[in-house]
This record gives sequence, structure tokens and C-alpha cells, in this order.
Amino acid sequence: MRIVTLLTLCAVLWCSQGRKQEECLNQHITPPMIKDMMETSERIQKSLPVSIWIYTWTPITMCTFNKVTCITNVLLLLQKDNAPFHRILGKLKNCSKKLNVADFKRILEIYNEHVFQKLWKNNSQQLPKMFMGSFLRLKYKMEICETEGNQTLSLCGEENLKTFEDTIKMLQPKSLLKAQSEFRQVLVWISIAMDKSRTHEIH
Repeated sequence: MRIVTLLTLCAVLWCSQGRKQEECLNQHITPPMIKDMMETSERIQKSLPVSIWIYTWTPITMCTFNKVTCITNVLLLLQKDNAPFHRILGKLKNCSKKLNVADFKRILEIYNEHVFQKLWKNNSQQLPKMFMGSFLRLKYKMEICETEGNQTLSLCGEENLKTFEDTIKMLQPKSLLKAQSEFRQVLVWISIAMDKSRTHEIH
């Protein structure tokens, strides 16, 4: 009987901590902030030259006689090149609704160290500077909210984040921009973790 009571108390405390973290997210992270980051990320992606997605060794003459075949082959190569990243993101996506604040904090740390710092360290261009300013504020506020409750990774985080980090570390420079564009999905996950009654404001 005592064991059942203790387990019940632990469950109540765990839920209470989760609510405090959710309240903290709602207090410190606003839907306009998330929406602005998504839009800035998309603007960065659209500002890139098309050639940046094409392998440098692909002969331009390949497209001279059969443009459709050339473009198809390039897209297939790019898809193959990014396949490991998509697989890892897919695993996180399968349990994304179970991610907690500690998970998000770790995801932001991984992105900061292995994607954004590699892409934009000492970058003075306007859009990357805007994005990084918002990103660092988001990261800081996530760190604050983590202290409001449980600081242990969820089962989803424990099972997937290490592999996710290892994959991110191995991405080639041409794939880092793809990783940057996929970060918008992480922002969606964070918005879902916030008060669900406000989630619609972000889209």
C-alpha cells in the first residue's frame, strides 16, 4: 500500500513539474517569436542560389542535351545524400509529442554546435544574424524553463538524441543548409509543447 501511495505521489509531482515547465514556455516563448523564426528560416532558404544544392562535381554539360534527366538525377543524389538525416528526424518525429523541455534544450544545443555555428559563425549577413538572435533567445529561455521541473530526458530523447547528434555531426557542408531548413519542424514541436490552445496562432 505504501509503495502504491509513493508511486502516486511521484506521478503527481512529475505532472506538476511538467505543468510548471509548460507555463514557463507560455510565459517566455511567444507564438510571434516562433512564427518569426520560421519565416526567417524560410527566407534564408529562398535566398540561396539553386547551384548550392548541386554537387560541385556534376558536369554542367550533363544538362545540355537532356535537362529533365539531369535534374532528376541531381534530385535523386541529393535525396540519397540527406537520407540518414531524414531517417533520424523521422524517429524523433514518431514520438515528438512526448518530447519534454530537457529534450528540446538538448536539441537546441546540438543544432547550435553542429549546424548553426558551422554555417554562420562570424556571419554578418542580415538574415542569419536575425535568425541567430532569435535562436539564442529561444535557447536561453528553454534553459530557464528546464529549471522549473524535471531535467531528465524523456524516453523518446534517450532513445534517439544520441544517434541524432552523431548523424548531425557527420553532415557534410552542403547538407547543413538542409538541416537548417528542417529546424522549422523542431519549432513546430516546441509550439505543440506549449499551451495547445495557443498553438493555432503560430501557423
